[in-house]
Amino acid sequence: MFKDLINYELAESVTEKHLLEVAKRVQEGWMKNQAGFVKWEIHKSENGSYSDIVYWESEEAMKNAEKEMGNIPNAGEWFACYKEETIKGEKLSLVASF
Repeated sequence: MFKDLINYELAESVTEKHLLEVAKRVQEGWMKNQAGFVKWEIHKSENGSYSDIVYWESEEAMKNAEKEMGNIPNAGEWFACYKEETIKGEKLSLVASF
């Protein structure tokens, strides 16, 4: 299992409700159709920032999906949800699960 972790803040005019509506459209219209996609979670921290955890069957599946991001329907609407300078990503590989 491979995980893509993305931390960010919402853009000034974006509400959590709007983020979730847009994310659902992205997941339904694009992400769930990507080979190796498992699930996408959106978390909110106590300081108000957000973290997405996208689960993939492999690192290769995640990299292939990254190459296809230009084909996301309404991608501009999705990317507009984020305060660009706050986006930070990490790639996580499972070492152990207890």
